Amino acid sequence: MSRVYDALRQSEIDEGGTSILWDPDTLLTPPSPAVTVIDRSAADLGWDEIKSLSPTVREDSRVVTLTETNGLGAEKFRLLRSRLRNMREQRELQKLVITSAVPDEGKTLVSMNLAVCLSKHTDDKVLLLEGDLRKPTIGEHLGMRSLPGIGEWFPTEAPVNSFIYRFDGLPLWILPAGSAPEDPVNILQSPRFLELYKQVSACFDWIIIDAPPLVPMADVSFWSRHADGLLLVVREGHTPKTVLKKGLETLDNPNVVGVVFNNAQELESAYYERYNYQLK
Repeated sequence: MSRVYDALRQSEIDEGGTSILWDPDTLLTPPSPAVTVIDRSAADLGWDEIKSLSPTVREDSRVVTLTETNGLGAEKFRLLRSRLRNMREQRELQKLVITSAVPDEGKTLVSMNLAVCLSKHTDDKVLLLEGDLRKPTIGEHLGMRSLPGIGEWFPTEAPVNSFIYRFDGLPLWILPAGSAPEDPVNILQSPRFLELYKQVSACFDWIIIDAPPLVPMADVSFWSRHADGLLLVVREGHTPKTVLKKGLETLDNPNVVGVVFNNAQELESAYYERYNYQLK
């Protein structure tokens, strides 16, 4: 195992966290354009109508929980889902932040696949919240270059349901970042956003927050303070150990519940076989 992995594992043990490992073959590529229609099935959330996304995901997309449901990648997310649900029986775990030390480690891929997986074969209502207001990419992954969200909602008096989208066919909703604002921290720390966050927290069973990287942005510190746990995505051969350590030290409440080890080819076979055996 790499030294980065060993250091992360020891860090989790010190923090009382649980190691959650995943190593996808490749990163996410944008699916085909989505089409919006009107969904009126969200009355139980207190909203009259919510736009519904009906994306056509290409076969070569890395949203494996949709495109390769019987493949190894999707199985790993099912294992991750099981571990998180088991963990929730022992502690409160509704709002989960997913971040990485630096950009391009696959955190958005993990966020999207986990959100889809949590919403499948369950009655749980899942919200995928794009917390990276500086560099939003979820809309592009859904084939929509411009997906209005928090950036458009904040300067208006419009209700938040105008910017939440239902993923067609699943109990999965998406609140995108929208256009990048000049001062994301000002939005996150505003009373209005905190009220929005409280509102959606009361409506969903799971909130998966695709947060910014730990370095160089400080935005993730806000999310860690207002979440129940943090899932750290680490890409083998890409994550500098010193940067990771420095980033974790900047958080007021790191509360690391696990690590997703990305592109860890040396671990794939051993860990998959062990988990598969335990599930029999």
